[in-house]
Amino acid sequence: MKKLVLTFILFAYTASYCQKLDLALVNGNIITMKNDKVLLNQTVLITGNKISKIIPSTKWKNTENVKTIDCTGKYIMPTLVDMHMHSNPYMDTYALPFFMKYGVTTIRVMAGNDAIRVKRDSIRTNKLKRLPDIYIASELIDGNPPSFGADHQGPIVTKKEQIIPIIQEQLKKGYDFIKLYSRLKQDVFQEAVAYCKANKIKVTYHIPTDVEKSKFFQNATGEIQHLSGYARFAHAQDSLPKKIMLKNYDVPFDEVSSKSINDEKLKTAVSQTVKNKIWNCPTLVLFYNKTDTIFCKNILKTKIHPGLDGLLGWWQSTGFGNSPELTNYTKFQHQTVALLHKEKAQLLAGTDFPNPWLVPGLSLHQEIERFTMAGLSNYEALKTATVNPAIWFGPTYEKGYVAENKIADLLILNQNPLTDIKNTTAIYQVIHNGNPYLNQDQK
Repeated sequence: MKKLVLTFILFAYTASYCQKLDLALVNGNIITMKNDKVLLNQTVLITGNKISKIIPSTKWKNTENVKTIDCTGKYIMPTLVDMHMHSNPYMDTYALPFFMKYGVTTIRVMAGNDAIRVKRDSIRTNKLKRLPDIYIASELIDGNPPSFGADHQGPIVTKKEQIIPIIQEQLKKGYDFIKLYSRLKQDVFQEAVAYCKANKIKVTYHIPTDVEKSKFFQNATGEIQHLSGYARFAHAQDSLPKKIMLKNYDVPFDEVSSKSINDEKLKTAVSQTVKNKIWNCPTLVLFYNKTDTIFCKNILKTKIHPGLDGLLGWWQSTGFGNSPELTNYTKFQHQTVALLHKEKAQLLAGTDFPNPWLVPGLSLHQEIERFTMAGLSNYEALKTATVNPAIWFGPTYEKGYVAENKIADLLILNQNPLTDIKNTTAIYQVIHNGNPYLNQDQK
C-alpha cells in the first residue's frame, strides 16, 4: 500500500510538468521580476503560449524530443512594454516588427483611430501574428481649438455636459482607456476625471493649460503623461508670462516653468501624486535623446530600416543638439522622477515614438536606462516596463513575470541586466506567445 501511494505521488508530480510540451528553455538563469533575485540553472517548460512549469534543470530530461533552446549562461526575463507610443498606417508594417526585435511585445498607443483598432483586434484574434499586443487610448479628447489644429482626430469638447456621453461613446467603440488633452477647460477636465474615477475607467492625460495650479493633483486619479504640470505647479511664481500662456499647450508651459522651481512646491506635487495614487509615464527619452548628438549622428549614418527612412528626414529637419533650455528641462524631469521614485509613486516606461530620435523598440531600452540615471535601481527600472504595466493593465493581463500560467513572452539575454542595465539590449532570443521570434538555432 505504501509503495502504491509513493508511486501515485511520483506520477502526480511527473504529470504536473510532463504534459504536452512545445518548447523548453533549458538551463537558464531566471529573473522572475517577483524580486531582484536570480534563479540559477532553471528550465522553463512552455505549452501552447503559456509557461507550464519552471523547474531546476537537473530535474528535467527531454524524453519526448521537445524543441529546446539552450540558455546556459543566459538570463530569462519578461519581455517589455512601451506604455506610450503613436501609430500611423504608413509605419506600422516596419515599426511594429522593430518593437518585436527589441523584445517589446506589448505597446500602448496613446491616440486611437479606426485603423489601429482594426489592427489590434486582428492581433487579438490571431489574424495577424508575430506583432506586439496593442492597447489603445480613445481618440484624443481636446478643447477648442484643438492642440493639433486641422490634424486633430477625435472629439472636441467645450461644455461640461458633453464629456460623459463622449467618454461612454469612446468606450463603446472599443477603446481600452480614455485620453484627455491640453486644451480642455477646467470644468470639463475635472468632470471627466471624476467620472472615470467613480466608474473605475482608466484615464490618462496631459494636465490642460486651463486648470488652476491648486487643482492639478488634488482629488485626481489616472495617469499623467510626460510629467505634465509638475513644473507649472512648482514654478516659483504664481503665474507665467502672457506671451507663454498664449501658446495654450502644456509642454511650453512646463519648459519655461522649469527655469525657476520651488523645491517645496515640487515636493507638495509629488506628495499629492502619491496620496491620490496617480501614475506617471515620464517619457524621459522624448527630450533627452535630442541632446545626445553622438547618438543622433550615428542614427543618420547607419539609418534604421528601409521602410523607416522617411522618419529620418523629419527627424533631421527638427534638428538635434543641446541647449541651455533643453538641458535645464531634462535635468528637471530627472529630478522629478527621482523624487517620485523616492516617495514610491507609480512609474511606467514609455517613449512617445515616432517623435524625433526615438528608434522603435530601442528607445524603450534607453528609457529604462534613463530611469536608472534618475536614481532607480536596475530592478526598479526594469519593473517600469514589466511589472508596473501588468499592474496598470490589471488581472486580465497575463504577462510581466516569469511564472507558471503566465503567457510565455520572454526575453533571453546574453548578460545580466541586474548588474548592468545596458544588458537589456544584449538580446539572444525573443519568445512571443510561446514561439521563438528571432532566427536563433533550436534543437
